[in-house]
Amino acid sequence: MNVNVPDLIKAAVSESKGRNVQVLNDNMTGNNYRDRNFLSSDFPSNPPKLYITGESDEFDQLTLTEWRAEGFNVEYISMESHGDGYLRKIKSLSKENLGPCEKFGIIAYDEAAAICLEHFHVLDNNPEFKLGLLIAYYPSSIPDPNGRFPSAISALVHFTAGEEVGVIKQSQMVGIQGKKRTRRRKISRGIGTGGKLNLAYPSYTYDAQPGFAEHDMEEYDGISADLAWSRSLAMARRVFGINPDFEVALDNNVQSKFFSTHPEQAMSTYTTHKTPHVTNMPTLTGGIGSAELKRFYSDFFKNPPSIKTTLISRTIGADRVVDEMHLRFKHTEEVPWMLPGVPPTNKKIEIMMVSIVTLRGGRLYHEHVYWDQASVLVQAGLLDPELLPQSAKDLGVKKLPVVGRRAARKVIKNRNESDDEGEADNELIEGWEQDEDKSRQAAATTAKQTS
Repeated sequence: MNVNVPDLIKAAVSESKGRNVQVLNDNMTGNNYRDRNFLSSDFPSNPPKLYITGESDEFDQLTLTEWRAEGFNVEYISMESHGDGYLRKIKSLSKENLGPCEKFGIIAYDEAAAICLEHFHVLDNNPEFKLGLLIAYYPSSIPDPNGRFPSAISALVHFTAGEEVGVIKQSQMVGIQGKKRTRRRKISRGIGTGGKLNLAYPSYTYDAQPGFAEHDMEEYDGISADLAWSRSLAMARRVFGINPDFEVALDNNVQSKFFSTHPEQAMSTYTTHKTPHVTNMPTLTGGIGSAELKRFYSDFFKNPPSIKTTLISRTIGADRVVDEMHLRFKHTEEVPWMLPGVPPTNKKIEIMMVSIVTLRGGRLYHEHVYWDQASVLVQAGLLDPELLPQSAKDLGVKKLPVVGRRAARKVIKNRNESDDEGEADNELIEGWEQDEDKSRQAAATTAKQTS
């Protein structure tokens, strides 16, 4: 028996363009449609197409380079060069040559972002579901913040806190566009430290000025730009099904630094299209740029043969890896990066260390390493918590609030046998034990009264 699927759909759904599109849209957003591996691995696969668009013909070349380094086929489109035909150009992108199940993405800035957001917020403007990603930076206006984007489009908007934007609301009926109203609204700071806004589509605010994400602008803000980049890259990878293996580059870097001591091999893991840097925060040792880093790892990153590292946890994000490590060694040789200027003390050192590595194009861009330097100094015999300066005694301080190796051992002790590893004991907080005893007594009294 032959089944006419189009006629079957028409029989079940009223003849309305908008509603028919919605039915297909819901069907096409399943896992197979978004999975780049849905087709055979032998099927030709092109790099994901990404259009970056802004107001001027001149645009930040480093941003284009960074997206290309992440494996995207990048093309820049300017409003200036297309003039009145800009929107027509945007509409034509879905008609570009794309392979089966292939999608494209748009990253838009300023007024271009406002135009793209408004256009693609309408369901019928992505009829073939080719647009899968839409990221907007500091748009001058936004579509209805209570209205979601069509489910085929993953949208993300980056705002600057305190700026005013136009909020466009347009009533819609099936096949009919109602009147458009625009009202000015001030962007709030969002919630918590992340600046997330409560809109129907993912959006964040940054304590910066419009232009903060473009390296060639006076308003460029490195902290805000990096945070926005991480969020944009994470969404782009999800949409296009890209899952890079960061651990190979990272572990090759660790291997060459701690175990095989090959500076050249370590340097091969760093990015070349940006200036890499490494900073050990407690001592401010490390280097900026390839030449400094090579010298640092060749001449100053020395470790005793007894050094042992244990990876406790690893968290992998869109563009960075956070390692929590246990490090121990006997200080039989100088360790310039951790104890600069300190001769061997023959003391045992045991600490927890956190390494935050950011990657660009699959290679290390920068690394920040943190540990408790006070704990290191205590264990090395260079700091006695009982010896206080007179200024501390005058304040009534009885002992410096530092611990030695006990902190590191708290994390690893019995970690395979119980759930209390790393548990705080609050021994340094005066009065904690007395309050705890009172709480136990009160609980016991209550239990007796209710029994």
